[in-house]
Amino acid sequence: MRKLPLLLFLAFCLPFTPAFSQNRAFPNAIHAKLNVNDYGLLFNNELNIGQGFEFAYFRNIAPALNVGIPLKLGLAKLPNTSGNTVVSSLDLIFRLENIKSEATITPFAFVGAGYVLESFENGHAQLPFGAGIHYKLSPYSFLTLQLEYRKALIENRDNLQVGLGIVYLLHKSENQPVVPTVTPNDDDLDGVLNDVDKCPTEAGPAVSLGCPDRDSDGVSDPDDQCPDDAGTPLSAGCPDYDNDGLADKDDECPTEAGALMGCPDADNDGVADKNDQCPTQAGTIADNGCPPARDTDNDGFNDEEDACPDMAGPLNGCPDADGDSVADKDDKCPNEAGVTSNNGCPEVVAEPDADGDGVPDKNDPCPNKTGIFGGCPDSDGDNIADNLDKCPTVPGIASNNGCPEVKVDPDTDGDGVLDKNDPCPDKAGQIGGCPDSDGDGVADNVDKCPGVPGTTSNAGCPEVVTETDKDGDGVEDRLDKCPTVAGPKTNFGCPEVKKESKDRLDYAAQAVQFETGKAILKNESYSILDEIVAIMRENPAYTLTISGYTDDIGNEEANLTLSQNRAKACYDYLIFRGIKTERLRYAGFGENRPIADNKTAEGRELNRRVVFELLLD
Repeated sequence: MRKLPLLLFLAFCLPFTPAFSQNRAFPNAIHAKLNVNDYGLLFNNELNIGQGFEFAYFRNIAPALNVGIPLKLGLAKLPNTSGNTVVSSLDLIFRLENIKSEATITPFAFVGAGYVLESFENGHAQLPFGAGIHYKLSPYSFLTLQLEYRKALIENRDNLQVGLGIVYLLHKSENQPVVPTVTPNDDDLDGVLNDVDKCPTEAGPAVSLGCPDRDSDGVSDPDDQCPDDAGTPLSAGCPDYDNDGLADKDDECPTEAGALMGCPDADNDGVADKNDQCPTQAGTIADNGCPPARDTDNDGFNDEEDACPDMAGPLNGCPDADGDSVADKDDKCPNEAGVTSNNGCPEVVAEPDADGDGVPDKNDPCPNKTGIFGGCPDSDGDNIADNLDKCPTVPGIASNNGCPEVKVDPDTDGDGVLDKNDPCPDKAGQIGGCPDSDGDGVADNVDKCPGVPGTTSNAGCPEVVTETDKDGDGVEDRLDKCPTVAGPKTNFGCPEVKKESKDRLDYAAQAVQFETGKAILKNESYSILDEIVAIMRENPAYTLTISGYTDDIGNEEANLTLSQNRAKACYDYLIFRGIKTERLRYAGFGENRPIADNKTAEGRELNRRVVFELLLD
């Protein structure tokens, strides 16, 4: 059985010689075959061979298409059963095959549907399809070999079948002429004497007056315009599928009977239906089968094409009173010339809008900046326009003029010392919250000479000394950058920043985060910046530099701008928290001064930073 596909392939490759096949000349055929079936190869990859027989009737219904009803009965070894089971089926098959009948070997393919019974019960549907060949044995009989796959609509019943049998074409019997033993005047020995033989040197049947008739259609080959395709005498021996007397090769409508080059003409107007634009209404050839066109309003447009058939006009048959090329029926200003883009009305000249945000310049408080809030932008997305936002780069709330809401203990005089810790809560001061009017490092509330610079040791009053050292740290006031606060000489007389404060500043470089590609601080950054505020207040003699950096992804100029804006966002927030502007500086350096390799994701992350550094002026 495994050699059958190879045999089928070889059969298709055999040389072609003239033969007959089932077609309109021989539309009916009967089949009888022996079948071999297998239900195991597709189930468990093992052959389970069964056998049976098949009887079928086939009818030609169209060129190259036959339909048949095969009845099968046999024994099969079904999966999950023991022994043989009687299997019967009835199918409806559509078969496509060669209708030109020019080969000894005729290939075919088929598909269909059927119903199968097991032991004449337990029915289910199957979908058969496959291919095969017919091998000519005689003009009306063929040996047929068929390979079939049957797809079951239930589980474990898909199967393969191979059939070998006979196909017989049903035909009318012909009375064969009796060939005399001696035919002295029949040169081609076809039983037709030379005197009446139209083809005395070529054998042929008597019905065609001794001439060959290869397609057996009753028209001799010399008179047959299609000698290899069966036809009718009316069509000169050529196929005439629609039986309208015109051969299919000359018939412009081979599947529909008609008198106009083989095509029907329902309204008898001399224009075939396939070309007739009005097939049910008699017309003229000049009008493609339609009645002559009418122009009711005499404007040169046929009524069928006239958008206004009862009103003369130049625009598709419609009037245009103001001559603006917009028909009156579509013109919202029919008596005033306008433009098409404005529905026929005059074009309206828009007022200037320099930034294109839809707010005219005369009403736009930010005429050169595109915005959605009355014409102004909202950079930090807090729904407060930048022109009204006191913290335009930091999202905030309306009640705080666009700045974040910060709940802190009160500091009435704004000197960075909370009222609860400030001995002078109503007077701003730099020494424990109290002012030092004479700048001698002694707060006015304890200075016995508040209007005259003095020394701490003399309760704020001056002492006569050669060199002054107000804070007593061993650094003369003239050299002391922090003359009122003691500090080591190595630090110019100022207190050193605590190690933990320096560590938090280093941590802040990576901990302060922004929205991707923007200079908008993320919420988690505010707590880090608040720690920097506390460090600034612990070290009042120091200034803070804020330096922004990016990685090298993107445009270099854009990266420089982004780094500057991010540094300024931190600067704005620290000012908002009460740090004086003179103690702060900021700058952006873009992708310059990388501290890691920009070729790696980790390196780029380290290079995206804002560096905070305390300095002594």
